[in-house]
Amino acid sequence: MFKRIEQVLPGEILAADLMDPAGRLLFPKGATLSESAIEALGQRGVADVEVEDERVTLSAEQLRQAAEHARRFYAGHDLGVPPGPILLGLRTEAEAQRIERGLPPLLRDCRGPAGPVQLPRELPMFCLDSFDPPQLSAVAQDLNLALSEPDPSSKKIVEIITRSPGLTAKLLRLVNTPIYGFQRKVETVSRAVSIVGLREVGMLASSLLMVDQFGVIPKSVIEMRTFLEHSLGCALTCKALAESTGLAQPEQAFVAGLLHDIGRLYFFTSFPERSRYCIDSALKHKRPLMTEEALFFGIDHADMGERLLDGWRMPPGLSRTVGSHHNPARATDLPLAGIVHLADLLTHAMGLGCSGECGPPEARPEVMDLIPIQPEQMVDIAIRIETQLGLIMGAFQ
Repeated sequence: MFKRIEQVLPGEILAADLMDPAGRLLFPKGATLSESAIEALGQRGVADVEVEDERVTLSAEQLRQAAEHARRFYAGHDLGVPPGPILLGLRTEAEAQRIERGLPPLLRDCRGPAGPVQLPRELPMFCLDSFDPPQLSAVAQDLNLALSEPDPSSKKIVEIITRSPGLTAKLLRLVNTPIYGFQRKVETVSRAVSIVGLREVGMLASSLLMVDQFGVIPKSVIEMRTFLEHSLGCALTCKALAESTGLAQPEQAFVAGLLHDIGRLYFFTSFPERSRYCIDSALKHKRPLMTEEALFFGIDHADMGERLLDGWRMPPGLSRTVGSHHNPARATDLPLAGIVHLADLLTHAMGLGCSGECGPPEARPEVMDLIPIQPEQMVDIAIRIETQLGLIMGAFQ
């Protein structure tokens, strides 16, 4: 978990290498911090460090109850094939921690109807044949156009982003969270561009604008905060998987994870009554929400996300990744699709937020061929993501 330097206690153990702004190693992962070491780090301007989390030891009865809740969540899924055992283990751990804290099971998020259920003929119309992506804001349009140029201008990208004070503030809050590991505060967009990268910052800003495009999900559908928590949890997991495997740029992976459910966000905000009907029908018939989306919208959220991103002239690789995140075999030439698929599975297993899908998405066994990663690495990533998510959620408030 990340801690402010003034909150670190002597004897705590570093969970990751600690570097100075020049990239020099200060302390290696696993180092035990003494009182003098903590004082020295504070004097060098180190604001945050990542220390090992002290996990609570659970009783056999707590683990039994947690395992029962986890098996219910994965009922009907074949968990004998990787990554099944890891997913079940992570879900059991998530449920066990809730039991230890006196909280209800994670399945509580899957509510029944919020009120009288409308009949399909009473729902607002949606016609896929006449669909056009909603018009983006002027800042988002200009930014996407600038990013599509063969050699984007750094000055132009910075000027477009800083036109929006809200976007600038959110972007700087994000890059100053410990997930980027900068020891000194990044105070300007131009500085963020110089150390993170022009296209990376531009794409990150563009994705933030697209998430904000649709406003707030009505509470009659699901809580906006829990949807955002799921999206950010997936984004962080994508970034960690990209860093561990080297198969994609971490910042690009973060953007793909953040936008993976953009199609569902469109459904929830633009057609809340039809979306609520889909959720209720999925619960009633014990079917995936994706199945109901295809029935009542004529398209599921993954394909809708691809249409939206294509319509907004986002990079083809990003839109195809979003469209393939439930079936990465459709994009075997794009490792990022496999990363997003695996990240989505892990995020559901950890119980981070809620995408509206009350059950786990179907795990594609071929993803372990596309994304070669060891089980212990996935567990390590899951532990780190839980501690990082609270920090990044704060940047979005």
